[in-house]
Amino acid sequence: MLKWDKLINSGGVKMKKSNLLLLSVFVIAAVMVSACGSGNDGESSNEETKQNEETKQESEKASKNKEKDNSSSLDKGIEEVLTSLQELKDTAESSPDDTEKLNSKGKTLSENWEPIEKNVEERNPGAYENIEKSLYPLISEAQKEKPDNNKVKQLIDETTEKLNQFKDKISSS
Repeated sequence: MLKWDKLINSGGVKMKKSNLLLLSVFVIAAVMVSACGSGNDGESSNEETKQNEETKQESEKASKNKEKDNSSSLDKGIEEVLTSLQELKDTAESSPDDTEKLNSKGKTLSENWEPIEKNVEERNPGAYENIEKSLYPLISEAQKEKPDNNKVKQLIDETTEKLNQFKDKISSS
């Protein structure tokens, strides 16, 4: 019986050693897999960070382009309003009694102001308010049944000056 006990004990030890070896291999494998997993997470995190940066840069570019487009369209709009003012002035000087022409030029002025009005207000609320103090009375006067020519000319000069000042201000910024 002694041999049997020795055999069982030595087999038990062998079994314990193989279980211990198997457990060690499993733990090492688990550690390696988790290390590889965190390496991928780091790479994935780096890729996400790069993508976020690229998205942020694209948004900034789009915002700058939009601002540039708004500025460009604002410049064009101001030029149209200034042209309308000049045409109204020319009409007031050459055909002061032609109410229909004055009314028409006043309407055109109003129509050219409308598309840029909000943009002007957003860019500079103070300048917007200042411009409108002479522009709206001008539009109103030019569209009267019998416009006061002297008042029209005075308001044209005031509005033109204010618009040019605003234009210079936005061009330099």
